[in-house]
Amino acid sequence: MKFNIWEDCPKVPITELLSFIVDNRGKTVPTANDGWKLIATNCVTNNTLFPVYEKVRYLTQETYETWFRAHPMPGDILFVNKGTPGRVCMVPDPVDFCIAQDMIALRADDKKIYNKYLFAVLRSREIQQQIYNTNVGDVIPHFKKQFMDQLLIPVPDRKIQEKIGNLYYQLSYKVELNKKINENLVA
Repeated sequence: MKFNIWEDCPKVPITELLSFIVDNRGKTVPTANDGWKLIATNCVTNNTLFPVYEKVRYLTQETYETWFRAHPMPGDILFVNKGTPGRVCMVPDPVDFCIAQDMIALRADDKKIYNKYLFAVLRSREIQQQIYNTNVGDVIPHFKKQFMDQLLIPVPDRKIQEKIGNLYYQLSYKVELNKKINENLVA
């Protein structure tokens, strides 16, 4: 029996599958010499499970506590919406960074969708194409928040979501671990 989530499952707008969106866009955050990491879009890649810390800026504790509307939580999915829209990665546990402009964090509604499945589907060729097709901006592509309703996510039953999500996560983790081992061997 062949099963294809893109043909055999209902498709639901992503916004109906989320319990919260961390959206701190709109203001430039004052930075400091050290403190909390402030990651940018360059830290989110579809080649790693978690953000990489390249060209990181920092914030004071006071800025961290008072400047933002909300902060990502472990298991949230970071979603880049400017520059290279659609790149996603998971938020680790513990969270040792904050986000500001040009990305949001998606919090899956666990009653409706398994977060690791949503993560895997967001990286799929089909969803990446949906994101690409809604990009606006000639110089710097961006994905507007109002287009989130147009991202249609196939939603199989929970057991299938967990199998797909866990398998994707485990394979991605092993690939990432092998890359680190190889880098250590070369070094």
